[in-house]
Amino acid sequence: MKPVHVVGVGMTRFGRLEQSITELAVEASLEALKDSETLDSRFDRLIIASQNPDEFTGIGHLSTLMADRLGFVPSGATRIETGPSSGSSAFEVAVAIVGAGMADLVIVIGVEKMSEVDGRSASRILSKMMSQESETRYGATPAALAAMVARRYMHDYGLTRDELSLVPMKAHRNGAKNPLAHFQKEVTIEKVNSSPIVADPLTLYDCSPVSDGAASIVVASERIVEESGLRDRSVQVLGIGHATDHHAVQHRLSLTSLNATVQAVREATKMAGISPTEVDVFELHDAFSILEIINMEDVGIAPRGSAIELIKEGVTDVDGDLPVNPSGGLKSRGHPTGATGVAQIRDVVLQLRGAAPKGIQVESPETALTHNIGGFGNNMVVTILKKGS
Repeated sequence: MKPVHVVGVGMTRFGRLEQSITELAVEASLEALKDSETLDSRFDRLIIASQNPDEFTGIGHLSTLMADRLGFVPSGATRIETGPSSGSSAFEVAVAIVGAGMADLVIVIGVEKMSEVDGRSASRILSKMMSQESETRYGATPAALAAMVARRYMHDYGLTRDELSLVPMKAHRNGAKNPLAHFQKEVTIEKVNSSPIVADPLTLYDCSPVSDGAASIVVASERIVEESGLRDRSVQVLGIGHATDHHAVQHRLSLTSLNATVQAVREATKMAGISPTEVDVFELHDAFSILEIINMEDVGIAPRGSAIELIKEGVTDVDGDLPVNPSGGLKSRGHPTGATGVAQIRDVVLQLRGAAPKGIQVESPETALTHNIGGFGNNMVVTILKKGS
């Protein structure tokens, strides 16, 4: 594959926002275009990620709509959907197109506008990514499955409620320093423990919020980087891995490991030529607090059953040896599903540039890894990036 670079990034604030889905997508895209100094450039492709805009907003055909709104006509435009990993899948498509020499300049947009429906409707829409035959027909929700996973992990490895609460506490501590985060206030273990039960043992603070927001990335070929003088701000794509698992949780080999993550990491690290422990900063998909713990073990930066020890020792703090989710993660930054994977890549690009917000900038990172979950653990994308040189 030919070298592929990220040369521009943009993002809206995440939260319950007034802007429409198209306004959010335009805002993030214009910031990415300005950041990459490509406002006057001709783009070969537009790739947009959105999980379910038709039901959340009543607006469909987003790819063509955004090509028109951004003035990219007649460039090709495609919408990608792999559940909450849609953003990383859209980035994967852009990287493949540029790496194959089919395009030199591609914009990737991830967007979701979830607040136009009530909470019950949002849960119903999101549950459609689960198995109808084995799960949703019996009343299962993503939170219910996460609770089941948490209970099994507690049984197998002795994780306590207070220990699990350290994960959202860290997320909110980082999110409080992120000006674009949905939640920007710190929480205590006591507050996490005493918040309303969503699905036992998970409380409200164990669960990511229903968010609106958009993020955007400009992907460029080596030729564009050279000719446009963007080398000093470019970040190179080292590897991407993408894997699936059985749709229904009951058909998988384990409740405390997501095999699609293990496979995707294996592909990404092989392509990148580095091991997970050599990576300097991580953004892992923590839609529920238990998932950050499991993801750390599946990615390969903690032995089975021991991720919580790294969290307790501060190893995954911003100033630790293996910083995880300095942005605040999905739990605090927010989780507009189609935008999340793009936002993760945007966040680590800023980290590698040394341009992350004060208080959440990791010291001199050279490499970064993002991990994005689709469905409930059944469509994973892992991306590894390297600081430009």
